[in-house]
Amino acid sequence: MSGKVDAGVAERVIRALNFDGPDRAPVWESLQNQAVYEYCAPGVEFPRCAAIACARLGIDATYGCMEAVREEQVKGTTVHAAQTVWNTAPAFASLDALRAYRPRHSPERELEEQMLMDYASAQELYAPRTMYLPQTSWGFLPGYDAQTFEVFAEALTEDLAALATYWDLCVERAAMQMAIVARHRLTPIIQICEDLAYKNGPMLNPALLREHFFPRMALVIAPLKLAGIKIIWHSDGNIMSLLDDAIAIGIDGINPLDPSAGMDLAAVRRRYRRLILVGNVGAGQC
Repeated sequence: MSGKVDAGVAERVIRALNFDGPDRAPVWESLQNQAVYEYCAPGVEFPRCAAIACARLGIDATYGCMEAVREEQVKGTTVHAAQTVWNTAPAFASLDALRAYRPRHSPERELEEQMLMDYASAQELYAPRTMYLPQTSWGFLPGYDAQTFEVFAEALTEDLAALATYWDLCVERAAMQMAIVARHRLTPIIQICEDLAYKNGPMLNPALLREHFFPRMALVIAPLKLAGIKIIWHSDGNIMSLLDDAIAIGIDGINPLDPSAGMDLAAVRRRYRRLILVGNVGAGQC
């Protein structure tokens, strides 16, 4: 395959992004279901089976499918079980570890070469029936384990400056990555995953988010905005009280609009007429 997406699929997606009357609403989804893979592509190994499944199911766009495993797999500190992957090592074991955090990154040229290779590989995999629309994260929340959250909470009250330094280092790297995406026009839209909410509202004080999260998010997406690339913000939970702030920095759409968290699709559309809406499937049941 050439990696070129079917013209009809691409037109459907682009028209939807621009509110330009597509023939139907495009389906944008990521699969992680072994039964589906085996039904759609019996005997085919991952990830090719996922691409075949996307095509057979009429999925127009994906940010990449995930492997499903029958038995728990442990590789170092990474655990893969059923439809969940997690790390058993905390991002930060102590406040001192957070204070000492200084990441080691590849030079920009090496990063650019790797990103271009990864994007081309993903596009080649899913074409021609499914469009690859990538997702990323810049790391406002440093980890999803209890110990890291404990350190994060301690830093919020004891050393916010250490967290601010961590955030700035993350933004520096993410902005470089987004500049590469923008320079090569790798995608018409990108999803940035930063979870900020529980089912009943924001995890953190909205005033803190307005001071520390949204200005940094604006720096991350700035290269994309200049290139005309649209940004979907993914956050689980109820983010209704944060949508004005998100739109103010240039967010074009949101995902997943979880109804079990009180995200009302109709209410969001009435209030935000030009916001791209993705999802509206209960995250606890999908």
